Amino acid sequence: MASSSKTKIHPIIVGTAGHVDHGKSSLVRKLTGIDPDRLREEKERGLTIDLGFAPLRLPDGTLVGIVDVPGHERFLKNMVAGATSIDFALLVVAADDGVMPQTLEHLDILNLLGVERGMVLLTKIDLVDSELLEIAELQVRETILGTCFEDAPVLKVSSVTEEGLPELVETLAVEVSKLRPRSAEGLFRLPVQRVFSKPGFGTILTGIPLSGSIGIGDRLEVVGRGLESRVRAIQAYGSKVERACAGHSAALNLPEIPMEEVRRGDVLAVPAVFDRTQKLELSLQMVSDVEPLQHGEEVHLHMGTLETMARVFLLDKRELRGGEKGIAQVFVREMVTACPGDLLLLRRMSPSRTLAGGRVLGTFGRRLRRFKDPVLLHLREKEKSLGSPKDRLLLLLSEVGASGMSREACCGRLGWTAEELESVMESLSDGSEGAAQIQEDSKAGLLFHGKSVEREILRIRTRMETWFQEHPLSSTIPLNEVREGAPGPVLGAALNVLASRGDLRFLPGGLVQDPSREDRLNSGERKRLQELQDFLEEAGARPHNRKEIRDRFGKEGETLLEALLETKGAILVGHDFFWGRKAYDAAMDAAASVCGNELGGVLEIPKLRDLLGTSRKFLMPLLENFDRSGLTARKGDRRILRRLPGNN
Repeated sequence: MASSSKTKIHPIIVGTAGHVDHGKSSLVRKLTGIDPDRLREEKERGLTIDLGFAPLRLPDGTLVGIVDVPGHERFLKNMVAGATSIDFALLVVAADDGVMPQTLEHLDILNLLGVERGMVLLTKIDLVDSELLEIAELQVRETILGTCFEDAPVLKVSSVTEEGLPELVETLAVEVSKLRPRSAEGLFRLPVQRVFSKPGFGTILTGIPLSGSIGIGDRLEVVGRGLESRVRAIQAYGSKVERACAGHSAALNLPEIPMEEVRRGDVLAVPAVFDRTQKLELSLQMVSDVEPLQHGEEVHLHMGTLETMARVFLLDKRELRGGEKGIAQVFVREMVTACPGDLLLLRRMSPSRTLAGGRVLGTFGRRLRRFKDPVLLHLREKEKSLGSPKDRLLLLLSEVGASGMSREACCGRLGWTAEELESVMESLSDGSEGAAQIQEDSKAGLLFHGKSVEREILRIRTRMETWFQEHPLSSTIPLNEVREGAPGPVLGAALNVLASRGDLRFLPGGLVQDPSREDRLNSGERKRLQELQDFLEEAGARPHNRKEIRDRFGKEGETLLEALLETKGAILVGHDFFWGRKAYDAAMDAAASVCGNELGGVLEIPKLRDLLGTSRKFLMPLLENFDRSGLTARKGDRRILRRLPGNN
């Protein structure tokens, strides 16, 4: 790896495009002094086969990267692998040939991949006279109408005589300065372009990061392959750097990753964040002069540096004609890593031809149904949300609904860092409505859309109302009853919201209380409840069971007993014995006194039985209850006092 350099790198990628043998590589050699054709076969045949990279030093000393792409139709997949990272395009047209088939297809590709700025270079001007040069320029200007090059400068150059090269460099410096540098925001992702090994260093992976940045000492993984390594060294344009950033052509030394297990098309990223999928939701833009794309048609899919097969399922049209836009779901043969907003290309298998550009809307795994208004409306909302981080997050959480999503999973699905997610969440909390748009259950570690939580709150309220209709004297409901019918983890978030609003309280014993129902008894109900209390207290250490209560108080006895249990006026011991509160407390005091009121004191059961004046029938369930409550504990064949009554 080369020595360090303090040269400023402008995070912009300049890319060539154009027909084979129109002078792209020669031009790059003249501009940079570097031959982008690195393969022996390329040098022998005089033909660019794979991507070539070279740094271009602008007049102010700033470096920008140039990617030189193949012009031959047979190597178009390699051209696309480079074009996906281009910020500024140089459309190269030889003056002696003029516009050719690959000129047009490369122009389509640049438009579909969202390249917004560029310039046109008429090369080989040393081979034509002024009349032919004028004709070539008119043809080029006509060709670029309606494209990203419509208002671009058209320069005339020769790599042989170097005519026009100084003007080219000056104009390029001006045009590049107008471009907004690529942002280093987001999680680090790098589609792998080359894999090789260097003695003393081990595996080196190269490519242009799509987002984020990574530094020496950080760890990266090859997504989905179980391969991970610390970054030992980084180069950008032949010089050592501390960080690799979006928009830099970078080489990363990852010695712990076996070279033979990585290939072009893999994605390097921060570990344990990104998932892979075989289903992509897309917005599509067809090129103008192709046969219609058919529903279910199999195509070549190009995304990042990956080229694979995919099947396209149109969701809003029966077929997609040239120049039309549409919504589709694509089933990809290989597992892919993608985030909303990523760009890709679809090419027809036979005859080989670029069909459409696509933009990723989502990566969910469920199969979408065609011509369904809710599905299409949701996907179009996702398309609109690509320019709004707030909307992207809200739509993602609306999709997962009651299941919620962890912060880590949100970051992986959206390509954000934890800090970026937090910033978006804070912005959603601004204003009167924002606080309810996202709810977080910190205990479960999940985020929920506010509407999902409100739907669950409505279900909880309905459930509680039904319960209290059946238990009119009660102000509490067992938490298990509230859980019944819950659609997912959103229950916890909804309960927390209700508790924060003061609409319910959590009580010991797995109970949820409705505060509005406290002290709702009328005088007659209070009198009957006191009669039941007295009935249980009078029984002392020979408690009543449910049948005896029902015989004494009729059907009302069940409702009264429930209210008394809720207020701890009665204690259920064993399966069916109901002690009065005072009688139960007295029994605990008696047990402690038998143990000498000393922790570790031995409980002599016959003494306790005689002291309480009860029988084994009632005593054994009581002792088991004391064990469960922690008052006593079994130690071998004895029971000892673990705590004094009243000390929890």
